[in-house]
Amino acid sequence: MLAADGVRPMSGTWRDRPVSYVQRHLLPNERVIYKTRVHWILFVRPVFLTLVGLSVTVALGALARIEWVWYLSLLVILAGLVWIGVRAVELFTSEFAVTTTRLIFKVGIVARYTTELLLGKVESIGVQQKLLGRLLNYGDLVVTGTGGVREVFPRVHDPIAFRNHVQQASIHALEPERGQ
Repeated sequence: MLAADGVRPMSGTWRDRPVSYVQRHLLPNERVIYKTRVHWILFVRPVFLTLVGLSVTVALGALARIEWVWYLSLLVILAGLVWIGVRAVELFTSEFAVTTTRLIFKVGIVARYTTELLLGKVESIGVQQKLLGRLLNYGDLVVTGTGGVREVFPRVHDPIAFRNHVQQASIHALEPERGQ
């Protein structure tokens, strides 16, 4: 429900929280066509590190009382948990969107990295996927703009769908020009 000034009032539910970066930076008459984030695969290495630290801690606790190695394995667990936290921030703060006029890429909260590129300025959009990426539906997006500007966005969820939406939006953006 909108207030008299056209702004949705805040309430306690998660659905009514502030809108995303992409939604806040839309131009007049611009709408989001497709939106994605980085893939959960970015958690594999930190979780593996944490599990190794945990298994070493358990094994040393059961087999021997070598105190300095036990502290070292606790340090590895702590490092793994911090790494997981950093990756969680990366996952929840990343936004990759195709709108009716632009591509918008945003990652980060405090150290924010954003790229906005008009659809007409996109020369090519490529997808790089290895076997695991194809199986788990993630890959690297390589966007090349006019003037040779090249941006690589790693571990994007469903990069083929993103590329297809960019191509489709580019065609629709050119249609008014063709009619003139």
